[in-house]
Amino acid sequence: MNSTFFLIMICITGFLLQSFLGLQQIKHFNKEYVKMRKEGKVAIGRRPGKIRAGTLVMFCLDQEGVIQYGRKMQGITVLARFKDLKGYEGVKIGSLDKESRLLKKESKLIRECILNAVETYNLVIHGKEIAIKEPPLTSLKKKVKNLSFSK
Repeated sequence: MNSTFFLIMICITGFLLQSFLGLQQIKHFNKEYVKMRKEGKVAIGRRPGKIRAGTLVMFCLDQEGVIQYGRKMQGITVLARFKDLKGYEGVKIGSLDKESRLLKKESKLIRECILNAVETYNLVIHGKEIAIKEPPLTSLKKKVKNLSFSK
């Protein structure tokens, strides 16, 4: 009985700790975003991590779409924080593509994130909506629903 209670308490404590740290990470993101938004437009690129590290990139842009500075957050845990992303200052965001010399020096995750930020920026500038990806459980539910067991 005592070992079961102890195990339940460890699980509850772990859940509460993860929730608290997750909220702290969201606050950190919001603080960075608000700071950048006060200085101009913000382009955000993301590459969610399932097995590998999740990555977020934010670029502060002027009215012409020129990058003032960039910040990145990359990590597996809720302890990840934003760090400077150097080398993009003064570059027009629309000029970044897969063949860009600047992107070739970045890791694959950062590169994907930056390309996502460029794509998102271009969609918003042209008045289009950003497609929202379905959560994994929703897509699994649809797949199961579409299975036909009759012959």
